[in-house]
Amino acid sequence: MSKSPEKTSLNPVEGIKNEVEKAKRKPKKRGIFSVKKANDWIKDSRERPDPRSFFHGLIVEFECTVIFASSGVGKSIFVTQIAEEIAWTAPLLFIDLELADKQFQLRYTDPETNQVHTFPDNFERAEIDPELIVGEDLEQAILDSIEDAAKKGTHFFVLDNITFACNDSEKGATAGAFMMKLIRLKKKYQLTVIVIAHTPKRRGYEPITQNDLAGSAKLINFFDAGIAIARSAKDPNLRYVKQVKVRTGEYLYDADNVIIYDVNKVNGFLKFEFRDYGKEGDHLKIPSKDYEMEEIQDILKLQSQGKSLREIAKDLDMSLGMVQRRLKKATLLNITYIPAEEPEPEPPAPTQQRLPYNEEDE
Repeated sequence: MSKSPEKTSLNPVEGIKNEVEKAKRKPKKRGIFSVKKANDWIKDSRERPDPRSFFHGLIVEFECTVIFASSGVGKSIFVTQIAEEIAWTAPLLFIDLELADKQFQLRYTDPETNQVHTFPDNFERAEIDPELIVGEDLEQAILDSIEDAAKKGTHFFVLDNITFACNDSEKGATAGAFMMKLIRLKKKYQLTVIVIAHTPKRRGYEPITQNDLAGSAKLINFFDAGIAIARSAKDPNLRYVKQVKVRTGEYLYDADNVIIYDVNKVNGFLKFEFRDYGKEGDHLKIPSKDYEMEEIQDILKLQSQGKSLREIAKDLDMSLGMVQRRLKKATLLNITYIPAEEPEPEPPAPTQQRLPYNEEDE
């Protein structure tokens, strides 16, 4: 990443001339657009410092990044680790919509030694006060709170997670409206935002892509960068991290160079410990042909019941892309739904005639 040119001291006359030139480059308004020459955008941008990168180049300043994984993989643990690194250099607000305070404390306390991990003072954590959201639009209240913190000097935010913050994140229009408002704040206050999201349960034998992000297929378009975390098929305690979308710079950690981590608690700090780099393919399961055919039959069965592809994906805990790929394969191989044979009903047991009541039976 190139560095901004060094600024030289200017005499008062040169300073005034520069301000006049800058005023000439002020954008013109064309409806909702701010318009100026491409060269003028570059000149003005060069006067600002280049964005910094954090945590092995995964997070870029001034960008909105989504980090997603299946439940139980450790995405909140990983992002807390990233947030701590950022907080050593700048104030950061971690909006925790997942853990209660006691759960957070236990996560960062060694149960044997009772040692507690100490975060930098710049690391602030926020919970929602339930008494303050009665009758409120929760999504807008979260956005207003972010703006309030930005006005007071915080420019790094973590939102854990979008499913809680945006109740209908599965619906493209609702999630898109929420993200557009968040992006407006990002641009207005020059924020860096990390959003945690889910992915449907994965079978583990296909590479993870941006299409595995839960919710609308268009949701990834609102983010500058996307990072996926998956469990290794080699060892259930190993995780690998992969970039699935990059807007600034280059793909450092693609399928041929994922980061391998081991999850451990060290001195009270539950963290991803770097293990190695590797190929994603080495950490995927070997697909079973029978299992794949069973998935196809499950999909065809639900389709025969009139369910939409999105409903099928939800019922089978699959990504929409996976359902579409399975149906495409079924079409290519001319596979049709085969109803399972119903077992023949057993003949009813012979009824026993009840004898008249007799006091001697007591």
